[in-house]
Amino acid sequence: MDFPTSARTIACSLLACSLSLCACNSPRPTEESIKLGNHYLEFGEWAKAAETFQVVVNSSPGNWQAEYGYGVAKANTGDLVTARRCLETANDHSPGNMEIIGALAGVMSRQGDSTQMYQLLKGAGAALGSPQPYLVLAKYAQELKDNDSAMAALRSAIEIDSGVVRPRIAEPYYQMAMLQLTLGNKSEANRRLRQAYGISATDPRVSQALQAEGVLIDTQTAIPPGL
Repeated sequence: MDFPTSARTIACSLLACSLSLCACNSPRPTEESIKLGNHYLEFGEWAKAAETFQVVVNSSPGNWQAEYGYGVAKANTGDLVTARRCLETANDHSPGNMEIIGALAGVMSRQGDSTQMYQLLKGAGAALGSPQPYLVLAKYAQELKDNDSAMAALRSAIEIDSGVVRPRIAEPYYQMAMLQLTLGNKSEANRRLRQAYGISATDPRVSQALQAEGVLIDTQTAIPPGL
């Protein structure tokens, strides 16, 4: 028996039971409802999560945690219209939250609304000065076979990451390398992998990709980040 997993499951079940019992005598407080709804989300109980969060959404419109939880739950039950409406409300009340932005982009993608999805993620990337929204955009663009948009998003991610004082991240360079490989641009892919290696030499994906490309890994492998 996996004791830690079993103990965690039992603890979460007790949490759900204790919070549910509170509802027998009086309406459940908002904070407890959100905690219970998040428990259901964690375990993929989408219908129960939706029911729990809906109570808070109805009683406290604009509560971003409830709107987000309800949106995620409804997205997983297939109700994309309600999911999008709730996630847009959550985004309005908690701007810059990448969990909300990512979930909303996912719903837009499933609806086939790539125009609004691109606009959302580009706007978030510019407003936050973060590569993360552009990385999400690149992922969805590649799923749509829109390599030009994916390339532009990854260049934006690299530009932001190399243009400010922050711990560098290898992800945009690695993703760009993988995209370049699919396009047959091996020399550019290798350059991006060497940049990624300079940022994170311990990333096994980068080392394995370099080895697969026949690039010797030594003290000369790493090159500076940037466009």
